[in-house]
Amino acid sequence: MKRLCLILVFSLFLCASMTAAFRPVADLSPYFTFDNTPSGIAEGSLDWRKASGLQNESWWETRQDYWLDAFSRASFLNLGFIVDTDAVDMVVLVDVIQDVFVSIRDRGSLYTNIPFVNGGNLDLTFPRVGYVDYTSLSGDIYLSLGRRKIKWGPGTYGMAISDSQPYLDNLYARFGTDISDSWRFGYDFTALAFKHFLDIGVEANGAPQTTFAHRFSFENSVFRASFAEMNNIYGKVPSLLDCTPIALWHNNFQDDCSNVMIDLSLEGRIGPVRLFGSFAMDDLKLADEPNTNPSAIGASAGVEWNVISGEAFEGRDFSNDAYAIKDRTFHVPGGLNVSYEFYYCSTYMYNRAVDAGKFTSDFQVNSNAGPKKFYDDNAFFLGFRFGPGSVVHLLKASYETEKLRSDLSVQLLRRGSYYIDSPYDDEAKAEFDPFGLPGTVTDVLCVSSSVRYYLQPGLGLDASFSFSYDMTHSASAVKAYAGVCMALCDVDWRNLF
Repeated sequence: MKRLCLILVFSLFLCASMTAAFRPVADLSPYFTFDNTPSGIAEGSLDWRKASGLQNESWWETRQDYWLDAFSRASFLNLGFIVDTDAVDMVVLVDVIQDVFVSIRDRGSLYTNIPFVNGGNLDLTFPRVGYVDYTSLSGDIYLSLGRRKIKWGPGTYGMAISDSQPYLDNLYARFGTDISDSWRFGYDFTALAFKHFLDIGVEANGAPQTTFAHRFSFENSVFRASFAEMNNIYGKVPSLLDCTPIALWHNNFQDDCSNVMIDLSLEGRIGPVRLFGSFAMDDLKLADEPNTNPSAIGASAGVEWNVISGEAFEGRDFSNDAYAIKDRTFHVPGGLNVSYEFYYCSTYMYNRAVDAGKFTSDFQVNSNAGPKKFYDDNAFFLGFRFGPGSVVHLLKASYETEKLRSDLSVQLLRRGSYYIDSPYDDEAKAEFDPFGLPGTVTDVLCVSSSVRYYLQPGLGLDASFSFSYDMTHSASAVKAYAGVCMALCDVDWRNLF
């Protein structure tokens, strides 16, 4: 508790040093939750990676689902500062969370993110947000360097680069210009770095790994189209050939050390209705092509209707998503929105024979509550959060006012049994259909709701409830959440009530 008291004292000191350009951050978000889903790892076990995909034979979640759930929970305390000037911004945050091993291991009981209450320690894998960026006075040029989330695409989930990981270490550049009275051209480039776990003096399992992505887009006030290409370089230090911003990487023919994927996104608006979709292709095997990689594609489509217009929610986002680089979409905030989204990800999407060649991001956690260090080369998918061999139907409804936001979603997930850690050899490629759901299919129905009410933009109450039913294994689980969000430096305590 002494450590926690020192952190709180330091946060008050930061609040006292507030200026126009320098803003301290001291956000407190304690919560309690009940979660009776099966634990993701046995007590004291190191058996975290399973080629069969599922962490438990009688439950639908993979270890990637457990990782994502653990790191999507709110931090108990975000502590740092923001430098905000006309052209240059800097954000440095240290997020204090409970040891993630506790949430992965301990299920079926009341859980809180308040440090040490659950018998664990602080997670020392931080910072998860830290970057500096530059925006030109015209807004046409944007540059960013640091650690944060990135999400491309108009839907809830992305196929190319999504927010399915805690952060990405990246260099990001964006350029835009008007090309006519109604049309605008945009260009994005990013370089992503990953940590792989090497034997001493030996490059292990295809490491090192660096991923480059560039995107060209055209848009007007009601329509947007973008074409992106991603080049995952592994087993060597990348050269200028691998990251040339304008060249088509498919034509570089770096087959032994490069995995290239393309992504096309479309979005349009007709009155209160928004239509969107995307298509991604990792490989396409033609009948007479000697290439041994099987076809691998992903696609999504969605429609959203702003049924009732209204004021947009003005409550502050206390998660790390607030600092993410995201696409501007035609979503109409405020009032009542209802939507339907469909996602399909084929059997061999994102895959290669070695881990560094896959479109995944790796992770290391130092756990004092568990077996010390976790190393996972495929902890998160760079694109679609449920990974290859899966289909998702998603129905959502949200209602917003200035102080209230409520959401309801119903999701049907269908997932095959061939997964990102399954063998990627000639025998496996011959056994599983590249376009159908592979092997035994698991069907899961998830219903979730959430309510967020803010007394002030910097002070709010959160609550959520979700029910998951694994129809294949006849198993169910419940999650219930309640918490408080406070920006200690921004709350107007005198006029609170």
